[in-house]
Amino acid sequence: MQSGSVDALLTELRNELRRKRITAKELAARMGVAEPTMRRWLHGKGLMLERLDQLCRAAGLDMRDLVGGVPDARPGQFTYSQERALAADRALSFLFFSLLNGAEPESFQRDFKLPRARVDAYLQTLHRIGLIEYEAGKRIRLLTTRNVSWRPAGPLSKAFETTVRHYFLSVDFSAPDAAYVSDMVRVSSLGRARIHALFRAMRLEVFKIAQEDLEANLNQYDWTGILMLAHPFDMDTVTGAPDLGR
Repeated sequence: MQSGSVDALLTELRNELRRKRITAKELAARMGVAEPTMRRWLHGKGLMLERLDQLCRAAGLDMRDLVGGVPDARPGQFTYSQERALAADRALSFLFFSLLNGAEPESFQRDFKLPRARVDAYLQTLHRIGLIEYEAGKRIRLLTTRNVSWRPAGPLSKAFETTVRHYFLSVDFSAPDAAYVSDMVRVSSLGRARIHALFRAMRLEVFKIAQEDLEANLNQYDWTGILMLAHPFDMDTVTGAPDLGR
């Protein structure tokens, strides 16, 4: 393997170990080696591909999951049928996006006060429509990229229009727990496409912040809505706004 690919895989492995709260000492015990040896392996010293696969299995991982920093072959867009299934059931959709955000089913069950049997049924549905690999007692594996997108004017887009958008428009922007940035720039359609790409990259950074926040074991967590939007102004409406010409 190329050293750059190994480094990327090891970085993701270490992130997963922190998320699962598995220490180098514990992993060393599982593999029957000394802790200093394990620490060397986790930093790429004396590590072969076969050994990396063994490390993953000892940690309850699949090496295919370690895709951060290397090309991701998983789909980056929902199929139409997947969109329809998610759009038809708000709780199912929320569970899937929670999993994308690094949440565990147990936290979803606890936060939304749902019976475990219902959460299991949702997980089976997500497995059936090809969004996750799920088997009771085993780790859930996502089958899409973390920044998976939906089609404009598709089922999820329409569901957003009728449900989530209303929530964002009703937010009190002056509230102390509301953080937002607003600005106005003059850009071309190409510039807006670049801004959209920046939003997608920022979405992944938000996922990282949420994961690091979770690992910090803080006292309280709140589900927090995030909306990033770039849209051309209707200048007739803007220039006709009260007091603008005064």
